[in-house]
Amino acid sequence: MTQPPPDQRVSPANAALQGSIVEYETTLLGRINRAWRAPRYANMILIGVAVILAIPGYQSVRAIRKTEKSTIRSDGVRRATALGRWMADVEALTRVAAAATVADAGSGNNPYGPGHWFPTPTFVLMCLVPLWKLGVSTAAVVWAGLKIAGVIGVLWLLLRSIGPPGSVVPSGILAMALAFALRALVSDLQHANVNTFVFIWLGLAWWAWIHRRDGAAGIFLSLAIVTKVTPALALVYFAYKRAWRLCIFTAIGLFIFVLIVPGAYIGFAKNVDLLGDWFNMLVRPFALEGWAELSIPNQSLWGVVLRLLDNYGIIAVEHMPLTQALSVGQEDMARPATAAGRLLRPLISISLVAVLAWACRRRVDDRRDLRGVLEFALILLAMMLLSERTWKHHATTLPLVYLAVWFALTHLAWGRTLRGLFVALLAVQWFMLVASSEGLFGDRLADRMLDGGVFCWGLVLAAAQIVWMLAWMNKRASIAA
Repeated sequence: MTQPPPDQRVSPANAALQGSIVEYETTLLGRINRAWRAPRYANMILIGVAVILAIPGYQSVRAIRKTEKSTIRSDGVRRATALGRWMADVEALTRVAAAATVADAGSGNNPYGPGHWFPTPTFVLMCLVPLWKLGVSTAAVVWAGLKIAGVIGVLWLLLRSIGPPGSVVPSGILAMALAFALRALVSDLQHANVNTFVFIWLGLAWWAWIHRRDGAAGIFLSLAIVTKVTPALALVYFAYKRAWRLCIFTAIGLFIFVLIVPGAYIGFAKNVDLLGDWFNMLVRPFALEGWAELSIPNQSLWGVVLRLLDNYGIIAVEHMPLTQALSVGQEDMARPATAAGRLLRPLISISLVAVLAWACRRRVDDRRDLRGVLEFALILLAMMLLSERTWKHHATTLPLVYLAVWFALTHLAWGRTLRGLFVALLAVQWFMLVASSEGLFGDRLADRMLDGGVFCWGLVLAAAQIVWMLAWMNKRASIAA
């Protein structure tokens, strides 16, 4: 008998877990789906998403033209949107490329120095050079267009990759996932930041992994890590799962994108110098010295905990000296004032990683197994929680998280009580992640809720629910096996 391809084989344990599409249609969401004939409309929803995203994309194109005087920017001008501010950084990079050394490029031309503070390694900055040559308005159009096309493409691929072979994620599930996550994509488009590209690279890595294209998955993951450091946690996850081929290709990708390609453009010695400056600006203060951004928008776990401890006077904190804060480009960096207090951050991080290790401990050979899908979603949440700074518009990976959660919730036989509890938890998450932070209750109350970490605790609640779901699924799979 002919065996199905590896990406279409279903393990006995997963077959026992997955149920069938009939199980989905017995849920309230499934009945609504069927009544509106919505299973046919996933592509229409994606078209609608593209139209919706075009609006903030257009807003970013208009905003990038606006400028104001600045005493801290190297060129004396602060341009609206992240991409707009980065244009000066790109110009600085071109001057470094033309000079013999970074120092020879002249004062104020280090893209990681005071007045620039570019947040990612040199590869990303180098990729922006063609956009800089187009001019800011055209650059904004291309930037927004690439993001929108990437989002729609990744969602289209994943709708055909989650669940049993040959199935397509019902449009009701897509709609619910977007209800939780679309705001972050909209916000990132308005800011013209890089976070949507993190979603794109991680979505492609997830898709390639499901289809056993480990080499491609590794390259996409390396692009995500270069775009933003936090996806390195996904590399740790795959190493924990002994996916050595993927890890090797990720290492190859990092070698190429971090050292070889930018080194060939600006010079290898200058590239190493700039990478060192980037590390000292962005990574060292948090990872090695324990500093965190204390301002209200920061919704990372350590940032929120530190802010609450400071607000309520539980521990004394020290604020980063002004000269050092200028070198890292942050307004209010702080850390516990005592050596004992500084042990709190690694304790929180180690505890969270230990929970991840426990929740993801089971080996899952079937890559369409919903446990693997939920594990990856859990890693994406942990990335945001463990980061030094997590703004709301950083949460662009939430579509991947809630596609996994809603698919598992509506396709497994949880029982009425447990499913109802999970839906209630999701409703609370929606309030914490979307409704509470959008000024629906007035800016003053919204700021107070953000100060208390409402968005962060929404991420924590989402992670806790996934851990609970995984524990239940592992138990059922063990019984079935």
